[in-house]
Amino acid sequence: MPRGRFFKSDSIGLFLAVAAAPANIVNGGDIEIPTDEPVSILHGEYQIETSNLESYRPTWASVWKINQHDLENRIFYVSTWPPKYCHAIYVCPITEQSYNQALNFKTTEEDMCEKEYVKFYPHAKKVVLKKLEDTEETEKFWMKNRLEFEIDNNRQSKLRVLEAEPETHSEFMEVSKKGSTFGFDLKGKELLILTNSRMCQINKIGGEFYPIFREGVKKNPDNYPKWFDDGSAWSKIFTPTDYLPPVKSGQTPKSIDLLAYLKDKTWTDKKIGNLVKSCEPVVGWRAGGRRKPANAMFQKVSVGSYTVNMPNNQWAGKAFKRFTLNVEKCHWFRLWFTEKGMEDYKSAPLSETVDFFLNEGFYISPESDEAHPLPGVNELTKFTFRVAGIDSTLVDMLYGETQGSPIYHDQFNIKDIQKTFFQLHIIKAPGCEISMDSRPLLWTDHSTGRSVNMWNFGTCKFTHFE
Repeated sequence: MPRGRFFKSDSIGLFLAVAAAPANIVNGGDIEIPTDEPVSILHGEYQIETSNLESYRPTWASVWKINQHDLENRIFYVSTWPPKYCHAIYVCPITEQSYNQALNFKTTEEDMCEKEYVKFYPHAKKVVLKKLEDTEETEKFWMKNRLEFEIDNNRQSKLRVLEAEPETHSEFMEVSKKGSTFGFDLKGKELLILTNSRMCQINKIGGEFYPIFREGVKKNPDNYPKWFDDGSAWSKIFTPTDYLPPVKSGQTPKSIDLLAYLKDKTWTDKKIGNLVKSCEPVVGWRAGGRRKPANAMFQKVSVGSYTVNMPNNQWAGKAFKRFTLNVEKCHWFRLWFTEKGMEDYKSAPLSETVDFFLNEGFYISPESDEAHPLPGVNELTKFTFRVAGIDSTLVDMLYGETQGSPIYHDQFNIKDIQKTFFQLHIIKAPGCEISMDSRPLLWTDHSTGRSVNMWNFGTCKFTHFE
């Protein structure tokens, strides 16, 4: 178990500090995370292990390495999402440590996150900066939801900043061209990232992380949510986690159909002239780096329908229920999870649908009419949906892609997702291209651990609306 203790504080935010061990150590020195109040100060030693967004979440505090991938790309990003929960993020370069099952991560330096840092306040569009040699803070501005660090082979890094807060998008584009930066020496350093909320999603894109609290919650897991299936085995054991899924409110059912005009159209499964249309884009067009010409895209609302079944209920080793959608040039799309065919679409309950409006920057989950934010449309090229192996209505969604890794995640509930047979209808805007990938691998194809997809997807059937 990790060693350490939390202390209460009236100060705002999350700060890392070290203090002398009290004479009478409470609970033998083992961590006791408060469940009814924010964490304010932490110190001590922590047993940490590597994780990724597939198997855990960073939450309040996590350690991220500067890796070879960052040096080769000469840039890395620290993403924050969603705006609702991310009010303060501290990125603190600290002395790199060695830690494993025999060596703990140690908070050996007093106020180690107050010596050198980037303090990012997304709502205020402000960054507060300090280097080791500085005696005063420097205030700059930043408008995006991710911090951008340029870095060279000597690990000299420059954070992109703005000298003033632009009032319009055109002003932002203009000041961005000037290329203001603030330098950090990251040689022999790693990044300790702290957040104000366990629901604030932090991601140093393309890298793994070391969550401070993952092992700390396992002494008494009954006090913590057990909703997350990391896919390590087909069992009825979930991973206890301090991360709270922002499940959408079900107090007011989903009642407003933003795609109501489709019910006034005629759905048909007939051929288009003499053509037999395929669900998938032209073979090889993505792999070959080519984009499909606009005049070759289908200019009506189209549907790709899949029969999904679970032929077996006993699995050995890693097992998931999952599928990935690769999205290209898409204004909107709707997912309809149902036992019915498209001929019954006009009677489709909204509680069985998930609606994505990429250009407008939001999606509507099955639980309510609340719009949940999506980031920039250029990032929304991949969506992965995963459901736990045992009975659960919670769908875990990873989306966005940079450098071959997911950026964001969210969760929503959908009824009957655990049925052994259902139909998945992907309803797409005119010109929208979406391809299905149901391979059971992790986000990239480089994982050494093979896994099984418990869902079997039938051949896609193409239909459309007139």
